[in-house]
Amino acid sequence: MTKDDMMFRQIVKTTLGGLLLLSSSVYGAVAYLSIEKDGLVGKFHSHDSTEQRIGVLVLGGSEGGLPEKLAQPIIDAGHPTLALAYFKSTGLPQELEKIPLEYFTTAKSWLQSQRNVVPDKLIVVGWSKGAEAALLLATRDPQISKVVAIAPSSVVWAGILKDWQKVPASSWTERGKALPHVPFKPSGPVNGLRDLYTQSLSNRTDANQADIPVTLIHAQVTLMSGEKDTIWPAPQMAETICNKMNAKRAGRCEHLYYEGLDHLLNYQFIEKDTDMNQLFISKLSGDF
Repeated sequence: MTKDDMMFRQIVKTTLGGLLLLSSSVYGAVAYLSIEKDGLVGKFHSHDSTEQRIGVLVLGGSEGGLPEKLAQPIIDAGHPTLALAYFKSTGLPQELEKIPLEYFTTAKSWLQSQRNVVPDKLIVVGWSKGAEAALLLATRDPQISKVVAIAPSSVVWAGILKDWQKVPASSWTERGKALPHVPFKPSGPVNGLRDLYTQSLSNRTDANQADIPVTLIHAQVTLMSGEKDTIWPAPQMAETICNKMNAKRAGRCEHLYYEGLDHLLNYQFIEKDTDMNQLFISKLSGDF
């Protein structure tokens, strides 16, 4: 190796080391959680401050695995953030069916026990199936102070299996029992997923037992939905949620509706420094 090669390598090493230190300074420490060690699969970003802040639990949707894309703008804003996998990861169910709600309670307890994290409050952010889970958790836990749900559901749905020929059970369980759910039950030809979910809502026979009991939620709730959602009728379900919540306590729920945007709002709300991104982050701040 020539002297010039050695010098080049030292420059690269020094530069990368500086970048790593900078990253640590901005975002704080990063911890990876495993089933074997923690009973969870997640990625935790602490904040680099001695001030206690409310932790944010981030839940992805039917893509499974760690919801890092959704978590990143929250991390960038300086919040202590746990991106949690709840299926499709090592040691977890590989399909979205019969996921125990107690798993999320374990995640909450872990997050609130971390240094510089407020121990008696929690913010939950989720999209799609993660939004469904976030709202469910908030009906059961008064320590959840805020929920931001993108493409939410007003009901518990059947799970999602790789083999669409199989009939899935409920997406969630509690104390070992499957939660009442709306099964996939079209009454005629189906033109895409949204049509399947819409028809299934119209053909319910569960006597509303699968409704998420949103009037029990103590949290401030922000719902975000897009006009061009082709997955499920999130705008209509968001209106149902807010109507119920606000009828009990005015101003507890708001619905941000975006014309021309899809299920996950064309990811515009996670694009850094955009107006939509700043609005999204603002919903995680302040006291209610």
